[in-house]
Amino acid sequence: MVFRLSSLRVLAARIFRRFVEENFDQISASLAFTTLLSLVPLVAVVLGIMSLAPSFFRTMEHSDQFIVRVLLPERSAGMIIDYVLQFSQKAANVTVIGFLVLVVTVYLLLMTIERAFNHVWWVVENRAWWRRLRLYVAVLALWPLVVTCVIVAISYAVTTSLGLMDEPPWLRSVLFKVTGLSVATVFFAGLYYAVPNTRVAPRHALWAGLFAAFGFLLMQKVFEFYLSNFPSFALIYGAFATVPIFLLWLYLSWAIVLLGALLAATLPEFRSNNLQ
Repeated sequence: MVFRLSSLRVLAARIFRRFVEENFDQISASLAFTTLLSLVPLVAVVLGIMSLAPSFFRTMEHSDQFIVRVLLPERSAGMIIDYVLQFSQKAANVTVIGFLVLVVTVYLLLMTIERAFNHVWWVVENRAWWRRLRLYVAVLALWPLVVTCVIVAISYAVTTSLGLMDEPPWLRSVLFKVTGLSVATVFFAGLYYAVPNTRVAPRHALWAGLFAAFGFLLMQKVFEFYLSNFPSFALIYGAFATVPIFLLWLYLSWAIVLLGALLAATLPEFRSNNLQ
């Protein structure tokens, strides 16, 4: 698919107009708040499901580095991951009723995300409950395994190839960054393809996943630059600075995810030259 610069401007204007007119900034804020409340239950449920596959935990060390490098602000990533995992491990010790509450919380989060994606594609009809339950189980159980397998495979290919040509350290850093972007692209493309209750072309989901992955990379660099040169969060909040940073990160993350969804939803019109 060949894009002309003028057509790209029309596409970008269409996406930005929908983002503003349909109040996707408010949807991003709502999803950020819901994610904050549901993050620990989500991780607890995923870890509980993945405990049925012990090999998953042996590959978690490969996943962490890509999460840190692509999806989280570098200065706060370690602390955020530690806190979430600690709280999730404590949540895993709750009673059966408590675990059911966690499951319901996660279900409501996924349903909120599905509704937001359906709104992007202007889908009015909801899935039947059994199809929705099947999708959520796949997202919670199968998708982490798929992404982890991709991480392990790409990581193995990169690490075994390093050192064969006596490459400089900067090239290794670039290769690992490209690997992280590839994994993030696969992750987001899978969500754009599976979550909306409509047919999404795989190539459109892949373009949108690539956009979201680069969006996260750019946001990470902007955060790193701001925190290094304008340390107002640390000066005002001290050790508590991780909290507002994480809240702002969640909001901007959902804005990028929704922009990627808008791209995937708009590309069919763009390809048909129907953009106005």
